[in-house]
Amino acid sequence: MRLFDSKPDIAKMLANGDVEGLTHIVEFGSPYFDDDENTRREAVEALGSLTDQRAIDPLVGALQDENERVRLNAVTALKRHEAFDPLFNALHVKDSRVRQAAAEALGQLGNTRAVLPLIEILDDDDRRVQIAAVGGLAQLGEPSTEPLIRTLQGTNRNARRAAAEALGQLGNPRAFLPLIAALKDQDWHVSFAAACALKRFNDLRSLEPFIEVLKDGPTDVRRVAVEALGQLGNPRAVEPLIHVLYAENSDLRRVAVEALGQLGNPRAVSPLIEALADRYKNVREVAALALGQLGNVQAIEPLIKALDDPYSDVREAAALALGQLGNSRALEPLNEALEDADQRVQKAAAGALQNIKEKSRPPKRTITIA
Repeated sequence: MRLFDSKPDIAKMLANGDVEGLTHIVEFGSPYFDDDENTRREAVEALGSLTDQRAIDPLVGALQDENERVRLNAVTALKRHEAFDPLFNALHVKDSRVRQAAAEALGQLGNTRAVLPLIEILDDDDRRVQIAAVGGLAQLGEPSTEPLIRTLQGTNRNARRAAAEALGQLGNPRAFLPLIAALKDQDWHVSFAAACALKRFNDLRSLEPFIEVLKDGPTDVRRVAVEALGQLGNPRAVEPLIHVLYAENSDLRRVAVEALGQLGNPRAVSPLIEALADRYKNVREVAALALGQLGNVQAIEPLIKALDDPYSDVREAAALALGQLGNSRALEPLNEALEDADQRVQKAAAGALQNIKEKSRPPKRTITIA
């Protein structure tokens, strides 16, 4: 508690480099300990601003302050002092927010001494701490790669998951094959993280492993595999993706439709026309857009029919797709869609009509004067 009623002049203490006075404010048990958390927070910030190494010990003590904001400010102050050892120790304190902040600070400081301490907390009980450690290791770059690969091959599933996430962010080619192996991890969280990491690599060598995952992988892993296959752009993926259009999970069907639209292969036209009748509107909507991307005239009549879908999102997508196809058979249905109850559908129909009219205009003749 305060011995005096006046508020401590922290700005003056900072200007005078009064480490001892600032220490007394934040040091629990000191006769000058201030019971106002905002004052203690200001004192911690001041200690962080000083270049005097004597400020480090009171900041370490402030990591145990009863107020979380003071504790977090102490982490920030220790980072300003580049006090690595106290920050390493802070990775193991009781407060998970402090652990998280310490992991973030160590990554930002960029000292490779932090690699192993951050590796050690990849299995932290708090997911936010794991994510902070992943980000810190990614910031530390190349020196993190080999320790992370070893962790990916270890026994702790939380650590394997976090290691896969970090390796995806690092993007080091040495991690590619270990991540391929992790696609078959018994814990779906790990295989999901590995799939997300491999998707970021966008490496054609992942084509067959991702196709294999489509057969019997966990739903979330299959979804990432579908997205990755669309991104890879290889026609080998067309038939496996068509099979996914009949999956029980509607989100899987939706991303498979999107991937087939990306691939642009004519073999997907008929299956995508079938998808226009899917029982879920999100699948029907992306099927219409994908058919517009493919530009095949077989889709004209099914898309015209989709202009009468009960859901406006599907009708809008059908109008947009018909505009892309640019066929005059859609003129009358699109004119009718100008009276749709939904303004977005009206706008899409107007744009589609404009596109079709522009495509049907004869090219301008140019006269060359010799």
